[in-house]
Amino acid sequence: MNKVIALIMCLLFVNSVCASDYFRERTIIGAGVYASGDKSILFVHVNGDKSGMASCASSQRFAIDSTAPNFKEMVSVALTAYATKENAVELVTTPTCKSWGNAQDLLGIKIGSMPW
Repeated sequence: MNKVIALIMCLLFVNSVCASDYFRERTIIGAGVYASGDKSILFVHVNGDKSGMASCASSQRFAIDSTAPNFKEMVSVALTAYATKENAVELVTTPTCKSWGNAQDLLGIKIGSMPW
């Protein structure tokens, strides 16, 4: 029974990794934080092709809310990338819009030349 549970957990983890989308070699052309109820939302807008974005992301922006464990770090990295006009930004996203109804959810962000 423990092996079955372990297998299911591994499959769920693999599924969540496979469900991630990557937007590479972008420049953040807009970023902001908005208060909504009891949480904050970071919005990020990037240049380049957005045809691969989730259909729910009609604003063609990305978002993460302050309930995410990496929210503060994401705000810091996004604003640093924006302020320095970094053109090697990579976003890791999910194909959902749970943080904000018309913005694709962010999982991670990195700047510069560095592998995940």
